[in-house]
Amino acid sequence: MSENRVPVHAGASNIFAPWVRSGVAVLVVAGLAGCTFTQTSDVSNPLVRKASWFSYLNADDLRQSCAAGDAEGQIRIIYNAEYYKEVRVFELDPYPGFEEFNLTTRVFGPLQVKDINVELNAPLGAFGGEEAVDRIDRDSYIAITDALQAEGFGTQSRDGLRLYSDDFYWVAIGCSSGGVTLGAWASGVDDLRTLAFPEVLAKLSSVEKDLPEPPAAENARSQGAAQLHHVQNSDSGDFYRTVRGNMLR
Repeated sequence: MSENRVPVHAGASNIFAPWVRSGVAVLVVAGLAGCTFTQTSDVSNPLVRKASWFSYLNADDLRQSCAAGDAEGQIRIIYNAEYYKEVRVFELDPYPGFEEFNLTTRVFGPLQVKDINVELNAPLGAFGGEEAVDRIDRDSYIAITDALQAEGFGTQSRDGLRLYSDDFYWVAIGCSSGGVTLGAWASGVDDLRTLAFPEVLAKLSSVEKDLPEPPAAENARSQGAAQLHHVQNSDSGDFYRTVRGNMLR
């Protein structure tokens, strides 16, 4: 696992320095069906989402762009509120000059994506989920990154943490100076109700639907209980990803 560093930036890009993690971004070939998510993939298409979810969750497309120097300031934040019930994605993309940013919010579910037949001939638009694109200013972007940093983004060590699809968790992956930072917060390990950045995101997004509420800390499932449940229900279609350094494997 690479060490944290705070690089010296010139100009507008220095707003990203506090959460950068050093190391060369690595592209991982992963996915529910072994497909890699790319910049041209359409995550709103449920078949694409099904085939490349692991790759999308790990932000393989962002990592590749980051290594090429084309993703400075981009952040992908994913809220898994029981995968087959709802997943919410927040994508932050800067305009040139880093004074304005697009905040794209996507809401997927409820939908049994695991049951979609790839030969399905019916229109898929209804399964694409809700989407909103909001233009936010630099101060709003910094409010998001500050809230993430306050919860350990760029400094936390979560190696070995398992993120179960039938539970609640947040993942944030961002690019700065050619390096990728990953943050993860899971129910049963963190008190998700006390996190501040979800409220910041929700207020800036024009999606009106409330974020699904995670279980209270005292009712949350432990990692051990989640692992036992996964073993006992191995044919359920549920899955998990494990934090390894700044990757999800």
